[in-house]
Formats: sequence, C-alpha cells, structure tokens
Amino acid sequence: MRILNSSEKEICRRILKGNGANNFLGNIVDSELKGICIYVDRNNLQSHLIFTVNDINNISSEEYEKLSEATGSITAYILEVVNLINQLEKEGYILLLERGINSMEPSKFGRCVSNLPSIEHHFVDENFIQLLCNYSNKEIYTTEEFNRFCENNFLARDEQRFQKQMRFTQIALAIAIAALIFNIIVNFFVKKNDVVKIDKAQLESIIKTIKEL
Repeated sequence: MRILNSSEKEICRRILKGNGANNFLGNIVDSELKGICIYVDRNNLQSHLIFTVNDINNISSEEYEKLSEATGSITAYILEVVNLINQLEKEGYILLLERGINSMEPSKFGRCVSNLPSIEHHFVDENFIQLLCNYSNKEIYTTEEFNRFCENNFLARDEQRFQKQMRFTQIALAIAIAALIFNIIVNFFVKKNDVVKIDKAQLESIIKTIKEL
C-alpha cells in the first residue's frame, strides 16, 4: 500500500465512519456534490455529471467558467475516490457487497435539484467509467486490518513491519551500547582498585620495615 495524501486519508475516515449497510460511494462523496449529481448507467457503461443551474438559456461566461472548474475538480476527486476504493479492495482492507435485483439499473447520487434546469458533462475515459460502474452500487465493509491501518496513521502493513523492526534494532543497539559502557566502567574500577591495593601493600611493608629498625 502506497503512502496516502491528506485527501485520501479523509476518504478512509469516511469509509470507516460509514462502515456497513448504506456505506456506498455516493454517501462518501456526497458532501462534495453541492448542486451536482453523478449519473451511472452500468448496462451501457456510461456516466456523466449533472449540474443544477437557474436558467439554462441565460448562463454568463463567469458561470460557465465556474462550471468548468467544478467539472475538473469533481472529476479529479471522484477519480481519486474510486481508485482508492479499488486499491483498498485489492489490499484486502475492505469488502464489497452488491445487493438487490435492480443493481444493474441506472443510478444517480449527489445534491442536484431535480426540478431545476441542468447541464450535463459526459465522461469519456472508459477506465474511469468502468470504476464508477464497479463501485457505485456496492456497500463497503471495513476489516479489522483497515481499522488498524487508520488507527496507525494510515501506515501500510509493510511500513508497520519495517517500523517494528527498526524499533527492535534500536532497542538491541541501545542494550549493546549500554553493556559496552558498563563493561568499560567495571574494567576501569577493577584496574583502579588493583593499583590501590598494590600501593597499600607496599606502604605497609615499608612501615613495618621502619618499625623493625
């Protein structure tokens, strides 16, 4: 598992928070779709954005520019979400479940207003559309490993294993250094005490000799 950016970490938190029934792609991205819906047709492998507008016949150049910017940012965000879900599924962090006999029917999610005019932007990238079709109608269930992944600041299992090995190595190195320092200190004091004993013995011998004279 690669290192996640801040946006992907937030997506993981949303997945974890909504774990279980009704934890669909639409619920995860809903807060980003103000005035926007995503339409997905799984049978025909088609998908497009739906933007709510006040007057389709009187859209200013400024509004068109905002719609263009929104199209780019929303497309990039949805691509990020579906790619992350795809990767989490491959890594075994999440499980997907498709329910209902109408799962292949076209679906729409988001916050567009149905009784107001709208403008559509059709996706053309087949891989992107395929990912949307794959994940738009499946419930997302998290695993215990995904829970630990989130709790451990989104560190992948390999990175967690590496950090554990580094901690063990650091502890072993610290113990080895401490043992070396202890050995040096002990040897120093032993040698020092031996020197003192020899000098004292010589001194006592001299004193004894003087007294005998």
